[in-house]
Amino acid sequence: MRRSVLALLAVLAACGGSDEPASVRLRFAYEAGDTLTYAYEASGQARLPDTTAPEGYVERSYERRVTVQEVATELTPRGHYVLSLVYRLESDGLAPGEALPDQVSFQVEITPQGRVVSVSGVETMKPLFGDIDFQSYFEQSQPVFPERPLKVGDSWTQEVRVVSPRAEPVTTSSTYVLESLIEEEGVPLAVIAFDGDIYLPVTRTAPDSGAGDSTTVVVEERIRVEGRIHFAHEAGVMRRVDMSSDATFSRISVGEGEPVRRDVVLRERSSMQLVEPPAE
Repeated sequence: MRRSVLALLAVLAACGGSDEPASVRLRFAYEAGDTLTYAYEASGQARLPDTTAPEGYVERSYERRVTVQEVATELTPRGHYVLSLVYRLESDGLAPGEALPDQVSFQVEITPQGRVVSVSGVETMKPLFGDIDFQSYFEQSQPVFPERPLKVGDSWTQEVRVVSPRAEPVTTSSTYVLESLIEEEGVPLAVIAFDGDIYLPVTRTAPDSGAGDSTTVVVEERIRVEGRIHFAHEAGVMRRVDMSSDATFSRISVGEGEPVRRDVVLRERSSMQLVEPPAE
């Protein structure tokens, strides 16, 4: 019943008056127990440092497939959604030979607009995604829909202030544009184009070997992304996200002598598709 009411409101907002252009209000909508399953596929080219290669690096292609299950476990008194996400790694060509977990999970609390309130239970994620600040990552990569109704051509910008352990804070920016309102397989969709930057700094101290030569390791991830979101605005769920990204992972070792910098560069195209629609 609740989804039917939300759908009716979305249709009324989209139709407007006879002289008014179509508009929609974008909102996530879950009921406790809702379960969505997505198929994530990525392919790309990696440039990896290799001191034995003539150019100092090697290049190789890779593919990655992940099944993502999203379960709405709670609707909080403030009207937020608590989501439990499970990532099942089907295949990974980016780190061959490494012992990666078959399954990782975490929890995230979001508002209906998509603002990330908290992220928890991320310890199992680190072998797959690294020792990053997951709160900052999701704040930078998750769209936060405006309060106002949107017409085709309307845009909004999100800025996130990222605190760096060794430098001044960095402010990243992402821009979203409501590109079109379409219907796909009978489902009304808002197509949202986006582009922006993600910055993730990490600082670690390597264990002292006993000779007083501990090393500080700084890892910076800078990711440029662009793509399109197909958002089922009547149901309040993502249906598909297509994205391309250029990422540089810089590892800087600071110890005795000059700092040593090694970069991993990835160019990737990915798609995340809803394969188990929510129950009406």
